[in-house]
Amino acid sequence: MPKYVFCLVSLLLLLSCTDESIDLPEDESQLVVEGWIEDGGFPVVLLTRSLPVSSQFQQADDLSDYLVRWAKVTVSDGTSSVVLTGKYDQGYYPPYIYTSTQIRGQAGKRYTLTAEYRHFKATASTTVPAPPDSCSFSIEKCAGSDTLYQIKAAFTDQPSQKNYYQFFSRVGTATRQYLACYMGSIDDTVLSGPAVVTVYRGHELQVKKYSPYFSLNDTVMVKFAQVDETSFRVWDSYTKSLSLSGNMFLTTSSNMFSNVSGGYGYWCGYGAITKAIVVRDSVLEQR
Repeated sequence: MPKYVFCLVSLLLLLSCTDESIDLPEDESQLVVEGWIEDGGFPVVLLTRSLPVSSQFQQADDLSDYLVRWAKVTVSDGTSSVVLTGKYDQGYYPPYIYTSTQIRGQAGKRYTLTAEYRHFKATASTTVPAPPDSCSFSIEKCAGSDTLYQIKAAFTDQPSQKNYYQFFSRVGTATRQYLACYMGSIDDTVLSGPAVVTVYRGHELQVKKYSPYFSLNDTVMVKFAQVDETSFRVWDSYTKSLSLSGNMFLTTSSNMFSNVSGGYGYWCGYGAITKAIVVRDSVLEQR
């Protein structure tokens, strides 16, 4: 079974390579869903079609040919359904999203997504957990560097509950799109009450040389989210694929885990808290 690549909110193109032509017939491609809904937030969905990795070089701009602009996207909370509106939005990549102000995420509820486009039909379901109680941040200079810094997050896991967490980050104001932090998926099995973890930078497609750390004067938005088990599996498999894809001796032949039926991708619910952090030399500014 050939592997296909799809655009992720992480802005990475993953999965295995083939020597096939880059022009994949539509009846052989799949619908790719990238969507989320937060407690108190509106749903956001990006849709593309999958494409094979080829030996032919492909510009990032060519990915617009696989953007799905005319789909019918519906979100239901079990009581009411809302059809999302598609619109161009330069704050995301690809710069076209489906959203609506007529429905907000609410902790404890389950939300079902249905995306229909031509002969494609993809569905997925997720729950929205309650946000974590709190999270504080500190900053320290990376050893051996005068220009790179790392952010530490401190929080307390409730031992009486089963919890899963995910860290996201974005740098600067040019985008509103949060990227899943490298090694940012946490199962509380490895925690015991108070915990301190490192918040690594997410991968960006436009950045050729990746560094997991932050630079002086960076404005970093960190999102600390509680997720359900299925959403944890999505991002945990992403982290593992990301780690192995950079190792020529331990490559992966597996697709990233998906909770989408009838396509690829993910539809996740988050209970999140967000902090703005300005990286200063010896001073951490939070807003």
